[in-house]
Amino acid sequence: MTGAEHLWEELKRLGVDTVFGVPGGAVLPLVDALSAHKDIPFIVTRHESAAIHAADGYARVSGKPGVALVTSGPGGTNALTGLMTAMTDSVPMVVLAGQVPTALIGTDAFQETDLFTMALSVVKHSWKAENVNNLGGVVRDAYRLAQAGRPGPVLIELPKDVQLAPVSADEAGDVAPTYRPVSPWSCPSLLKARLRSYFARAQRPIFYVGGGVVSSETGHWVKLWSERYQAPVTSTLMGLGAFPANHPHWLGMLGMHGTYAANNAVQEADLIVALGVRFDDRVTGRIEHFAPKARIVHVEVDQAERDKLVKTDMTLCGDLRDVSPVLDSLVPSIKHEPWMEVIKKWQAEHPLRMGEAPPGQLASPMVLSMLSQVLDDDDVVVTDVGQHQMWAALFIGRNRPHRFVTSGGAGTMGYGLPAAIGASMAAGDHLVVLVAGDGSFQMNLQELATVGQYQIPLLILVMNNGGHGMVRQWQDLFHGQRRHGVDLQNPDFVELARIFGIGGMTVDTIERLQEALRYMRQNHGPMIFDVRIDPDEKVFPMVPSGKSLSEVLEG
Repeated sequence: MTGAEHLWEELKRLGVDTVFGVPGGAVLPLVDALSAHKDIPFIVTRHESAAIHAADGYARVSGKPGVALVTSGPGGTNALTGLMTAMTDSVPMVVLAGQVPTALIGTDAFQETDLFTMALSVVKHSWKAENVNNLGGVVRDAYRLAQAGRPGPVLIELPKDVQLAPVSADEAGDVAPTYRPVSPWSCPSLLKARLRSYFARAQRPIFYVGGGVVSSETGHWVKLWSERYQAPVTSTLMGLGAFPANHPHWLGMLGMHGTYAANNAVQEADLIVALGVRFDDRVTGRIEHFAPKARIVHVEVDQAERDKLVKTDMTLCGDLRDVSPVLDSLVPSIKHEPWMEVIKKWQAEHPLRMGEAPPGQLASPMVLSMLSQVLDDDDVVVTDVGQHQMWAALFIGRNRPHRFVTSGGAGTMGYGLPAAIGASMAAGDHLVVLVAGDGSFQMNLQELATVGQYQIPLLILVMNNGGHGMVRQWQDLFHGQRRHGVDLQNPDFVELARIFGIGGMTVDTIERLQEALRYMRQNHGPMIFDVRIDPDEKVFPMVPSGKSLSEVLEG
């Protein structure tokens, strides 16, 4: 067996059932060996960045590490943006990158790049697979590390001669681990006593949840505590779906484009239990004014996030799967009726606004609210990055984890289409709907060829306002309405879709929108809906950069 053949055998044993990538000279042995595994589809994207984003989308929906294959040189460097996206959002992924033969490393050989070094800041760990007899252990180690502790992407650099080398019959198995699993978590009795005291004294508590709750599958604990303790719940963008959006204790997302009730609740709370979050600046607003009245308890698996941005009163460093049973024994059964009444008043007086649009255009909140009404809980919503992303976060309610896929920390435009391809491969028979802006959609537009070739059943809403809407919004609000570099001359997306063997429909009236939604419920794609929206439409609520969560613009 060659190294390449051995690698796929190991990944198959680990449960890998889909690979995304682009072939090239330095990975031809791997591509050739993969052809023998008919039960592992090789989805060939048109660009390496798309392959990484597709593996990312697959991982977020399936909960398993995504796997991507890229060749050396530019193939590897094209992967870096996708690795950064996955690293920032804690997405488990194994990237296999080709490299020139070991004898040529360091000679500036054709398509030689030191990807191992270049990727160090955007992966959890990198390996140079220089000994074929250690390759199986490296693969197993990489797959485990991608999921261990705080999930993230890992990289294996594979010289071509190692891929071709024969594996000895007595290949040793696991190599010495290059990481240490998170130690079993325990909570000292003193901390338990402090936590009991915090819970008992609080009059205005709130649970603040993030992507860590989604990846650890601990949302059911949050629902239990919210109901027992009668405390509202808000989430980050990455935490959407961790808590049911149809629950009466749900406040919506907080932060720069968070709801009035969520942001006000955080500012007025006297106890914040922050679960699997990292206090990103888009959430906190001006940090020194964040939650000024609250004790903050932070549960986080990554020690590096401890008091990094926000000074907390207590940090429990551990996996939520281990911490949650202990917390459950400490959360009391208490009613906070006055607090909930205040929140209901905020929600009634400051609801999200649907907006209006000129004739021949539609208001984005209305479009996405109507879309939300036809989706089942198991359907998957993927977004790109921009105004449409925030509208989707505000108006498309998700009641289950792994059903809202977006680029959060990196804000990677062009993420949506390839991520939706990966999400579709993991979603089975459930609908996958991509909500994209016309600007971000065109950053990986070539992947329509991938959708067409494999007839991937995507339903794509292009929210078309003829430009980079979020940048335009900032120019209008904070730069004297001086618009520059934001208007786009777009193609006809419907005609373009047909070229790739994909259906299309222009949506510019309520009647056409209703027709599109009926189609989506009755038919899987691929299909593009070119939704014409107002170029002057803005996302509200909005907390301007550098302001506190209390200084919200409601539009």
